[in-house]
Amino acid sequence: MSARAAISACFALAVTASPLAARAAGETAVPSPAIQTVGGTTIVQQADTRLPLVGVEVVVRAGLDRQTLKQNGLAALVAATILHTPVARAGETPVPLDQAVAANGGSVHVTVDPGDVRFYVESLSIDAPAVVDLFRRALAAPDFSAPTMRAARAALITQIAASQQYALQVGIDMLNAASSAQANAGMPSLGTPASLAQLLSADASGFYRTYYRRGGSYVSAAGRLDTLDPNALRGVAEALPEGATQVVNVRVAPLHGASREIVTHRDIASPWLIAQYDAPGVDSRDFGPMLVLAAFVKRTLSDIAQVPGVVSETFASRAVGAVYSYDRSPARLVLYVNGGIGNPSRAFATALSVVNVLAATKLEGSIDQFKAQAAGDFATSATTLETRAWLAAVFARDGTSPDYLDRALRAISSTTAEDVQRVARTYMGKPTIALVLPRSGNLSN
Repeated sequence: MSARAAISACFALAVTASPLAARAAGETAVPSPAIQTVGGTTIVQQADTRLPLVGVEVVVRAGLDRQTLKQNGLAALVAATILHTPVARAGETPVPLDQAVAANGGSVHVTVDPGDVRFYVESLSIDAPAVVDLFRRALAAPDFSAPTMRAARAALITQIAASQQYALQVGIDMLNAASSAQANAGMPSLGTPASLAQLLSADASGFYRTYYRRGGSYVSAAGRLDTLDPNALRGVAEALPEGATQVVNVRVAPLHGASREIVTHRDIASPWLIAQYDAPGVDSRDFGPMLVLAAFVKRTLSDIAQVPGVVSETFASRAVGAVYSYDRSPARLVLYVNGGIGNPSRAFATALSVVNVLAATKLEGSIDQFKAQAAGDFATSATTLETRAWLAAVFARDGTSPDYLDRALRAISSTTAEDVQRVARTYMGKPTIALVLPRSGNLSN
């Protein structure tokens, strides 16, 4: 099937919107977040008494863009050290934070982004006061001793090894490195085993003292917040000293050449193609149209790849699709195709032409089915407490409402076919492409 034929088929096919998508477009089931600013920290609360859980996302401006090139992995190492800092409730023996939180019925993990590190703590509401307090203490006074640093470093090396076996993540990391305006923001988020080995306790403690500040930070909580002390979230914010930090500007000369392809090899069974395009942020008028465009491209790629009917929807969604990363800065749209499903030559040859044809061909018929799919995709992606807490922080960044669901659904509802085509023309130019290929002898038949 050609790209033009796939686009025509998608618009000609009448698909009834799912009940979830229709309901999502008609009402906002998630309570509207409340927002306040305390000493440079933005606190967002989504109280939801229907849930037995509490989730708290803490976002600190201490990500990759605060490192120098020689400090690759330092942001991740400091964050991991916080997770391994010994803490305990009164009368108990101190153990690493992640173990202490687990022993009290919760979980904690951290994500390192180009501009932020974001910790997420979750537990049953009855355990939330203790769990949130344990995290607050570790955040306020990390242990940078040699044993704690060794444990944090070992945990990161294990995560790095695991991520290198995931072809899609490998490709996305390559594309981020190639497209970042800031050289340090494109470095591997967890560092490398070699770079981590060079970092000492003095490096970690110095980074923490410099960049773990309240300015620009967020504490975003969702769930049964009535079980927390009224000052608990403020206490988490005040675990860090006042003050703001600055990005470490590290720029490199852009590479010039005819090819925009990056190729690597991994121990995988089939080749992967990952293409990255620029995309609008959540505060752009193009946000809604890009959500609809992403839904359209995902559907069209699936048709082009000719995913077999026996393949489960969950597996198919991992093998071919589109990911609109509006929560990153800058935002990106990533298309990916796993050559192990369907006809890889056909999929690779036509996938990249889909958006070009879309931009050049006048759209005929209704886009309502794709708007319904976009609304349903957004609503279902925001069902976990962690996602709800994170999105509230992302949407609060532009200084307006953190009510992410209402804003997204309204943006989708107002999108027209002309908007979708304009966005395709504006953003879907020449992509940067990553090819993750099997090593010799690993290619599946």
